[in-house]
Amino acid sequence: MPSSPCRRRLAAAFLLLAAALPAHGTDRCEVEVDNIDRIEPDDDYDPFRGANLSYHRLEIEHDDGPACSVLIGIDDGRNGTRIMEDGRDRLVYELYKDSARSQRLNDIGGSQSGLFQATLTKKNEKQSLTFYSYIEPGQVVKKGTYTDRVTVNIYELRNGVPVGPIDSRSVQVRAKVREVVGASVTVNGVSRPLSGNSGVLDMGELSRTGGGSFEIKVMGNSDYDLSLSSDNAGRLVSADNPDGIGYSVAVAGRSARLTRGSSFSLGGEGTYRIDVQVDDVSRALAGTYADNLILIISAR
Repeated sequence: MPSSPCRRRLAAAFLLLAAALPAHGTDRCEVEVDNIDRIEPDDDYDPFRGANLSYHRLEIEHDDGPACSVLIGIDDGRNGTRIMEDGRDRLVYELYKDSARSQRLNDIGGSQSGLFQATLTKKNEKQSLTFYSYIEPGQVVKKGTYTDRVTVNIYELRNGVPVGPIDSRSVQVRAKVREVVGASVTVNGVSRPLSGNSGVLDMGELSRTGGGSFEIKVMGNSDYDLSLSSDNAGRLVSADNPDGIGYSVAVAGRSARLTRGSSFSLGGEGTYRIDVQVDDVSRALAGTYADNLILIISAR
């Protein structure tokens, strides 16, 4: 008995629907970022020391599906450039595939050699990848915690062509900048670090009074204090005259009291002139007089 038109239409509709249904997703590559929480250097960043190079690790896992090859990259962060921020201050960093920094780690928009490649063949198989963060020395920024956020992306390789990403993970990049301060002293045109014996201020042969000056240059990322004191409480002494001759010191025009020591609160980087003025020497015994002026720079 022939089928009715109604039945033919239903059969056609059923066949059309069956043709539109996709096959079960067993041929889809399912690899995901399994383990990476934060990219943070091992040590706090010190602008005056060497570069900060640190080791990091990320792990990918074959979740399901057939064996597949993938590329793994990391983008340039929320600013489009690898810069961590703390308020208005910025700290530049970079990511590399190797400790020699010969290959920058990038995302799909850059050279494919800058991405990791991996092949995973079975479910739950994992692969660990090593990369490095690097912060250039000499970035004198304020003390604080600097952050950025990057995205780790996984791309499936199909016939050598990256497709995706098939998985992504947002990761914080963070570095802590420590409080630092450094100084140098320039005496008679010669500069030396403020450490140990930084120089001799020779005021020559005096018949009545005299003096001299030198400079101290301070570099740092915070406010700091300059403390001055002397071995002989502000007196130049000799073997024959232990009572010595008094002298005074001024830092950028501000008088220092050396009998008990003085401290000056200074902020930021700067160069400061220190003037030394010797009291009347007309009644002093002939000889060579000296004192040790002690300068200490400390971050607040």
